[in-house]
Amino acid sequence: MADRRRSTTKDKWKEKSWYTIVAPSYFGEKEIGLSPSADPKYMINRTIAVPVSTFTGNFKKASSMVLFQIDNCEGKRCTTKFIGHEVSDDTIRRMVRRRRERLDIVTDVKTSDLYNVAVKLVLVADQKLTGTKRSEIRSTAVDYILNKAKEMDLGTFANYVIGDAVYGDFVNSLKDVYPIKKIEVRKTEIGKRDEVPDKEQEPVEAVPN
Repeated sequence: MADRRRSTTKDKWKEKSWYTIVAPSYFGEKEIGLSPSADPKYMINRTIAVPVSTFTGNFKKASSMVLFQIDNCEGKRCTTKFIGHEVSDDTIRRMVRRRRERLDIVTDVKTSDLYNVAVKLVLVADQKLTGTKRSEIRSTAVDYILNKAKEMDLGTFANYVIGDAVYGDFVNSLKDVYPIKKIEVRKTEIGKRDEVPDKEQEPVEAVPN
């Protein structure tokens, strides 16, 4: 009986092929994984988590993950789409415990190519904040990321939120409100893309009889 089970397991593996999984073009089509499957249709919609450091080279962010979903397979090569990113809870806890007050912000933004993105931020202040000051910080941070997203297509925005520049930019945007030094884009989630409006047709002049 045991030999029969082993034989069945081996046969199943023989039936499977290995597929190379690659990131979207705006992440350099970098190879991000290999996965076995009996049929490419079973690869579609699988989610792949890849360390942020794979794309940024910043190994301090090794516990932060970029999330992709397989959307197509041709031959033994499967392409993906970016569906968001997330920072580990441990990273957030280490960031917060040394400071006094945590401010969580959740907002929806829209990129220049009409993708809707949920953005979750964590800001940490060195001292207790008044209600008014919290509101000012929240409003300024939301305005900043809303306007930034409008200037970028999805690929550019995806690289921006996982990169290092976003932190300095947030600090600069908030400096006249409060000197926040600890900021993390904790999570992004890609929603639906709005329909791209058809170009308005130019009116055709009637030809006189």
